[in-house]
Amino acid sequence: MNSLIAPSKTLGYSNIYIDFLYKSEMVKQFYPAASLEDVAVQIDKHKYNRIEIAAILEKQNRAFGTSEKVFENIELLKDEKSVCLCTGQQAGLFGGSMLIIIKALAIVKAAKLYSKQLDRPVIPIFWIAGDDHDYEEVNHTYVQDRTSQIVKISYDNDPDIHLPTSKLKFTDKEALDKAKQLLKDTLGETDFTDELYSLIDKSYTTKDSYVSSFGKIMTRLTSELGLVLFSPGDKDAKRLAVDLFKDIVNKQDQMHTCLSETNSKIQNDGYHLQVEKNDNSAHLFYNLKDRTAVMQDGDRFIVGDKSFSKDELLQKIDKEPEKFSSDVMTRPILQSFFFPVISQKGGAAEIAYLAQINKLFELFELPIPYYKARPTATIVEKRFEKLMGENQIQFEDIVGDIELVINRILSKTFPEDIENKFQSLINRIKCHFEDFSTETLNYEPSLESFAKQTMGKIDFTLKSFEGKVFSAHKRKSKESRERIYRLWHSLYPNRTFQERVLNISFFISRYGFDFVPFLYDKIDCEENAHQLIYMSEYK
Repeated sequence: MNSLIAPSKTLGYSNIYIDFLYKSEMVKQFYPAASLEDVAVQIDKHKYNRIEIAAILEKQNRAFGTSEKVFENIELLKDEKSVCLCTGQQAGLFGGSMLIIIKALAIVKAAKLYSKQLDRPVIPIFWIAGDDHDYEEVNHTYVQDRTSQIVKISYDNDPDIHLPTSKLKFTDKEALDKAKQLLKDTLGETDFTDELYSLIDKSYTTKDSYVSSFGKIMTRLTSELGLVLFSPGDKDAKRLAVDLFKDIVNKQDQMHTCLSETNSKIQNDGYHLQVEKNDNSAHLFYNLKDRTAVMQDGDRFIVGDKSFSKDELLQKIDKEPEKFSSDVMTRPILQSFFFPVISQKGGAAEIAYLAQINKLFELFELPIPYYKARPTATIVEKRFEKLMGENQIQFEDIVGDIELVINRILSKTFPEDIENKFQSLINRIKCHFEDFSTETLNYEPSLESFAKQTMGKIDFTLKSFEGKVFSAHKRKSKESRERIYRLWHSLYPNRTFQERVLNISFFISRYGFDFVPFLYDKIDCEENAHQLIYMSEYK
């Protein structure tokens, strides 16, 4: 049974996200889709290039080495009644952080739930952000070593130009081998690591890009569940997106008006803007030399040091669509252009920024998805569950000041006889001093102020001595301190949620690939509270 931690600002969530979770009236204007059923009605009125996008999905997923279950779901997309449930993330190194697999498993599980609810096929689509060029976000990951310390694993080969990750290959064999070896050295050897390391070695080669390597890892972990992977960095996908890219160019003024009006409302209602873009942004990127933002300057469009008229830019889109890509504001629009998206599951930051763009769906005549919060979870290993139980440590305690937790626990183990004797000593000294002061002040009342100062100094010194005795006790309790720190590093590494830091390879190395179906079984795909999943239930 999972433990649940209610969403709150203490966990780092924004006001708009919390109000979204609790369905506050104030935020409903920014999330106009009322239900899955309402979105389904709108999807039925819209035509999609189902055959073409299904062919692209089949090609991509076949290259990743997927299962027949995935092809069955792709085939279902050709059915006019089918809809899609989406989520996505960047192609993190060695599969990226745990939140990626949690997102993926959540939409697979939810798709089955929604399919029964709607009585129509619901296909889970994981959008690999292959157009993204934020290299610093994907070139590293984290695992824990045998002492629960966090170890950063990185592919140290900064590209000369900012290419989309679908184009970035692991060309530096030495840097790639170094990253793999550090991962293996950190995780060590277990009954499960031969298969794990073999998968990583086969998936990450100098012939692979970030996206192709990531796709192979995700396929091994999820394809038997039917998760369909998609990267927009595909040449055929770009050709399919031509009409939308041109529409974005043609509707610049309306887009800026929509975004400006919505942003003003969000801020006037006391919320923050998750994404702030330059007022001149055209909300497209163009691969000139590297991936460069397209900016609008009057009637011209500027890309780096190049300038184009609208007609020239439209011609570029027609001739070389593979060089264009959406920005953060138009990416969800592109997603709903490709797929009949009935719902998207997102994290706190995603939900916050989606509030800014919903008018764009209306502008481009696309159904607005019904947004759902993705589940969040922390994996609690058996030894840590026991430690928390024995010491009444709550997850909220770990998120707070860990030193307070340590002090509370160690104070309970402080030798009672020493504490009692120390308190008795303080009381006796105070008593004797007060008796002595009374006699002295009867003789010389002018010394009253000095007597109080002296008692204050004595009290301060005694408390300092008590503190030093307690510090000595803390040093002697080093083992207890280290156990609590290991708990902290495991459940709240780098002072944030475990799922945002630890790579799934850490858990696979300890529990095997059956950890994934266990996680699938345990995760509540519709739960908004943070879930603690206990490995004591793992069989």
